[in-house]
Amino acid sequence: MNVLRAIQVFSPTVTSSLKFLKAAGDDRFVDADASICYMENMYHFFQVHNASSRDHYLRSLDSSIAPYVHISDERLDWLNVTFPKYIDDIQKTSVDVGFKGLTKETAHALQFTAKSTYLCVNFLLSQVGFYYVVTRSFSSDAVEAMFSHVRLKGGSNDAIDARAADYALRQFLRCGIVKASHSSNTAENVNYISPANILNLQENRESFTKHTEQLIFPIEVRRNIHNLKKCIIPDNNIFSALVAFLAGYIIKKLEDLFHCDECLTPLLCTSIPGPLLQLIAIQNRGGLVYPKDIFVGIIQLIAESIQQMLPFLQHDNPGKYILEKLYPHLVQNPIFVCANHRDSVCKYIIKTTVKPVLSNLCLKTTDSVKRFALNFKPKSRKVLKL
Repeated sequence: MNVLRAIQVFSPTVTSSLKFLKAAGDDRFVDADASICYMENMYHFFQVHNASSRDHYLRSLDSSIAPYVHISDERLDWLNVTFPKYIDDIQKTSVDVGFKGLTKETAHALQFTAKSTYLCVNFLLSQVGFYYVVTRSFSSDAVEAMFSHVRLKGGSNDAIDARAADYALRQFLRCGIVKASHSSNTAENVNYISPANILNLQENRESFTKHTEQLIFPIEVRRNIHNLKKCIIPDNNIFSALVAFLAGYIIKKLEDLFHCDECLTPLLCTSIPGPLLQLIAIQNRGGLVYPKDIFVGIIQLIAESIQQMLPFLQHDNPGKYILEKLYPHLVQNPIFVCANHRDSVCKYIIKTTVKPVLSNLCLKTTDSVKRFALNFKPKSRKVLKL
């Protein structure tokens, strides 16, 4: 029961990807409309219960997390009428086609929560006289998190003894996760000295083997690296659309860092977004940017060059080494016209592209490793994640 993972699964990033794949003509996603509708409704259900402040919705450009200020708010009508009816439709349609649908407990809990939120907000605004209501204050996540920590300290079980619970709570007090109340019978400050010693970072670094020899990459890798000096337009495919989304993120970060029109104007697309930028257009609420095809081609070429370089790379700091190899070629690309920020912009682009490429490759490598069988219960749950 991981709420964060559920929110991530139902997030607009995932639903917009499904919409893009359906619009791109992928046969596997022709009938994805019902799934997309379900995911959007469940995400909206999470969001209407996630109003946390008076101005956060302005920064995030998401009206669903705005505070409730009037009983005529359309979200209240959605909670009271639309969402419960949608759950009933799921249950009825599932029976008609021979599926089980949601469990009775889940369907009842969703409808009960929606109705309760509607009645509570309506009562606070109309009868108590609240100026606004934020629904995140209704959450019990903090209490649930504390008991979850207690269970983890007790060996990840739900039937811990009093000694384990007392030990867990004292550990929370020592590390500051839980604060003791002034009216409680627990000492507010508990001194704790850890026997662990932090190794000297400099000594560890000096122990690494330094590879001073120059690596000679194959001709295909060197050709891609040299092509960073050119402006190349990518093909219109799903992979290029994903790279375009990353390129738009990089432009947003460059805008926040440099505030220079001369740097950003050559990278931005001013015309109507084409098929390459549809993944951005589907989930744009007004705050996203559209990169030029040429800039998307540069980011794609950097990603391909990194993937081709890694099998031949023997270095204790691959990110730094890749930056040293790609930067001299990228800085000569004519799309970067600002003399004041050209060096910093090119270095930032390479660093930002390296991180997701390395992360994806590492995840792919570790996921492919076969999990080993355990003949005994491990002392640490981390063993199961190796």
